[in-house]
Amino acid sequence: MALAIVVPILGPPAVGKTTLTLHLGADPRRRVFRLREHVPVEDLAATASAADRLGWLHDSIVEAALRGFLERTADLALLDTVLLDNFPGTSEQVRMLVTVLADIAPQCALEPVELELGERARARRAGQRRVCHHCEQDPIADPRMPAARVASRTWSCARCGGLLHPRRGDAPSLFAARTRRHRDATAEIRAAFRCLGHPVTTLDADQEPALLAARVEPMLISRSEAV
Repeated sequence: MALAIVVPILGPPAVGKTTLTLHLGADPRRRVFRLREHVPVEDLAATASAADRLGWLHDSIVEAALRGFLERTADLALLDTVLLDNFPGTSEQVRMLVTVLADIAPQCALEPVELELGERARARRAGQRRVCHHCEQDPIADPRMPAARVASRTWSCARCGGLLHPRRGDAPSLFAARTRRHRDATAEIRAAFRCLGHPVTTLDADQEPALLAARVEPMLISRSEAV
């Protein structure tokens, strides 16, 4: 089975990108690309300690990570879909993605999806979001995956029972800076996709994750069945 579709999942902080990719990526025919999981630890650590970089990586590092991931996955048996969690993050990375896909999987469809949610609702989500340092072995001890909580003990992980923590990037100053960066880049990202023939589908993220995933599923299924 050849890679049929790549779906960038875009949107501002705390809009639900990772939660959506977790739902959709549960299907064994799909893989999720998260940039931080595919770059050298020393480069990742450098972005965490530099306030002005906010986790941003040089495009040469990004391209190597993206190309390596797609080369490893494009021809895997039973794989037809790749979901890009919060990627690309700039218009330059949009062009990079299109170029790399043309080299590796020219038959593959590219269908970017952008999630939208009001600022107050996102800030509320960020304030409530928790991560688990035990369940998520992040390479620089900065976990990102939203953890499920025990209903009667909201600071306890439903998976391991350990203590949950706020996500570092959800601290008010960092959250505001990440929101500004997204706002500054998003119009150019949409324009780059549109110019290259891949218009962005916008979805309202103010709904349950399962319902939001159900909105995206038909697009993934129709594309994968067409190959």
